[in-house]
Order: sequence, then structure tokens, then C-alpha cells
Amino acid sequence: MSVSRHYTDNALDDPLAVSDWYSLMRGSLSGDFDHDFGRTTLTLDGELRRFDTFTIENDGAIGLEGTTNMRLSGSAEIQAGAFLRGQRKGDAIVLDDLAIGTTTDKILGGASLILGLRLTPELVSTTAITGFRERAGDTRFEDDLAIPFQLEPDRDRITVSQGLTRSLDGGRAIGLRGTVERTVVSEVFDEPVALDRLQLRGEVGWQREDGLALALAAGADWLRASFDLVDIVRPSIEATAIVPIGTVKLRGAISTAFDTGDTDDLLVSWLRRGEIELLVPLAEKLAFKTGIFGELRDNLVLAYAEERRGIYGELGWQAGERVTLLLRLDYHRHDADEIGFAKSRLDASFGLRTQL
Repeated sequence: MSVSRHYTDNALDDPLAVSDWYSLMRGSLSGDFDHDFGRTTLTLDGELRRFDTFTIENDGAIGLEGTTNMRLSGSAEIQAGAFLRGQRKGDAIVLDDLAIGTTTDKILGGASLILGLRLTPELVSTTAITGFRERAGDTRFEDDLAIPFQLEPDRDRITVSQGLTRSLDGGRAIGLRGTVERTVVSEVFDEPVALDRLQLRGEVGWQREDGLALALAAGADWLRASFDLVDIVRPSIEATAIVPIGTVKLRGAISTAFDTGDTDDLLVSWLRRGEIELLVPLAEKLAFKTGIFGELRDNLVLAYAEERRGIYGELGWQAGERVTLLLRLDYHRHDADEIGFAKSRLDASFGLRTQL
């Protein structure tokens, strides 16, 4: 459970920058239950964000997730999971210096099934099937300035993947994975639009006892949308490195991906992202963390590019066995030159995190 108090110089997250204070509360309750087939984990979590002045930006979410692990034999295991989540998102439509508040409710749900088979002592097969559904309600406008109507799309997605991983000496592993996915976007177009994706990647991993770890997945992604809206092939890369330097830990990551969820495009964005994080223990119960990130997005249907970058610093003090105090500073910059859009945001916060 965590409670934090934030100051931001851009409460509306828009070129019209106005400052405000807000409170952020997050919490989760999780329990493990052993049974004859294995173990089941249930987690209930929630989040609330409340602004002092610009209450049109208030958000909330609550969700329930369950995961069951079942060992069928000495060489076969199944993991089944499901989740259901409700969200209420506050936002604003900004016209010059006028901000009109909006509220949108969403229901998200999904289920997954993963089958792991040890074919030989060194070779493991992993088959995964995942389904996802997102339903958006009508967007409501502040003071009933307009009749509510649906602004955000509904999404249905099914994903099937098959992977083979071979363990080698010295903490090394190699693998191959193929993924097929179909996403159907509806309610914001005259007809539903289907996005079909095919991904093939090779995987390499290496981990040493001193904490050094490297992971690389590389290959190709093909994406096609109905009505010839999109038909492209892009490289697929995901690389992570963790490098311990004495008591200091350095982590870096780069990735490329198609994004059909958190995007300003009507359908899909092509995302490239890189980030570096440094964790420095200052004392037995005091640690400092800082990081930078950069992100490029091509919105494939609307045909414009975005650039995002940021830096953050966080100081954490373990005040008790179950209590941590956090002081954090974030700066984000967002530019889209082709549509004349630019904004920045500075967020400073003080928070408390505790385990009950």
C-alpha cells in the first residue's frame, strides 16, 4: 500500500500548462492457496488519483487477478490466469485557454493458458494462448456540455505463441519463439478493423552468479490492417542488461514494438524506446535511483511522429521493517513537430509505502 503527495506544473498534461497538487493512493491484497494440483494466487488491487483544483483529471481503477500453477508430471506444467479490471479516466479537451473535462469508464478482462514441457533435460517447450477484451463506455462531458458518446475504441485480442528454449553451460540459454496475434478494433470506425501480426524472434540469455545478466530477443514483426490501412514489416528487438559495479547496479534496455494499446493513433504506433537506470545504495537503509529514457513513435494511420524523453530521480529510506519513505522528481518532454504539438511536465512527490 502506498500514499503519495504530488506537485505538477502541468495538471492537464497539455501545452496549456497549469499547476496543481494531487494525491495518489495505490494498494493491493494478495494471497496464495495451496491445493492438490499446485498453487493459486489471488490479487485485488486498486488506485485513486485526486487533484486539489482540476478535479476533471481524477482517475480510479480496481482489479482482480487470479493465477494457478499446476504440475501435471515431472516434465509438464500448466499456468492458467484471468483478470478483470474497471477504470475511470478523467481527462480534458483543451481549446485555446478553455479546458472541458471528460470522464470515460472502461472494463478490461482477459485470460491466459501456458503449457510448459521439458522435452529433454536441456530443452523446454512453452505454448501460450492469451485472450483480451476492452470495452469503453460513452465519454461524458463536464456540466453536460455535449451528449455523451463513445470516443475510445473497443478492442478484442487473441495471441498464440510457441517457444523453444535450450539451456547451455555457464548460465546461458538460447531460444526461438513465434507469435501470431489478431486485434479487432471497433466502435470508432464504420466497420470493425482487424490487425494481424506475425512475429519471429531468436532469443539469447546469459546470467552470472555475481548478478551480471544479459538478454536479447531479435527478429522481425509483420503487421497488416484490413482495408489496406497498414501493411509493414519492422525489426523486433528487446534487449536488457544488468551490470553490478560493486554495490551500484546499472540497468539498460532498448526495445522496438508495435503498440495497439497506449497510443494516440487510431490503430497502432511503431515504438522505439531506450532507457538507463542507476541504483546507488547510500547507506544501510538509504538508496538513490535515477534514470533517463527516450522514445520515438510513428503513428501509422494518422501519419505523424512523436518524440518523448524524460529523467527522474528517487531517494528511498527504509524507515521501518515494513515502511519506506520516498522522495521523487520526474521531468517529461513530449514533442510532435508535424502537428505543432509540444508540452513538458515536472512532477515532484513525497510518498509512503508500507506492507501490512
